[in-house]
Amino acid sequence: MITFKCLHCGEHMTVPASLAGQTETCPSCLDTMTVPSGKTPSEADLDNLARQLRHPDTKVRCQAAAQLGKCKSLKAIELLVRAFRDPDKFVRAQITDSLRQIGDPRAVGMLVRDLGGHWVSPEIVHEAVREVVKFGQPAGEPLIEILTETNKNPRKYEPDAVRAAIMILGLLGEQKALSLIAKMFRRHFDIHVRDEAAYSLVMIGRPEQWQDISALPANKRRSPAREQAKEVIKENHILV
Repeated sequence: MITFKCLHCGEHMTVPASLAGQTETCPSCLDTMTVPSGKTPSEADLDNLARQLRHPDTKVRCQAAAQLGKCKSLKAIELLVRAFRDPDKFVRAQITDSLRQIGDPRAVGMLVRDLGGHWVSPEIVHEAVREVVKFGQPAGEPLIEILTETNKNPRKYEPDAVRAAIMILGLLGEQKALSLIAKMFRRHFDIHVRDEAAYSLVMIGRPEQWQDISALPANKRRSPAREQAKEVIKENHILV
């Protein structure tokens, strides 16, 4: 049996393996699509899939991303990460499904670095944050590495990428990142990075206070978050 998602509505479909490559109708939206192959792509297939990820047809790009999810290689991850800049939300959804299917936490750091190195909309960055948090605690290490590099060279990554890394670490409650996030809060040149660091410091160090702050309107959170962040730094004896 082959299980895949409809490229039009996202409905999960399961069909016999004998239907691979044939056209099938989605029972939910009644649109048609080609059933993907159930076989695992070989390294020789990756160059072809890379070309398909740049195809003008959204369906072709979705199918290529789905096939890459079956290939447990670093090259497949690199192709999926670069393709996350795709303007189509259904393609991006398939890419995140494939990255989770591969299950390699290195994809998290690679994704944040890639988004920070190229112009993308803030919406896509935040979408990436929501998705990579689902990797859980293994996502923390590559993001800590990004903040370590940023601490040495503040302009190595775009501020949106640094913000994304800080945001994810806060949502993960990563205690090991407290010192680095505190340095971002005190030292980073971008005010939005500093604010994001304040929020994450409170999320990690004072989660009960963060609940109160997050209940405030967005434009009222900055000052109380900054004050609480300073307290977290003192309580944890962090030198910044």
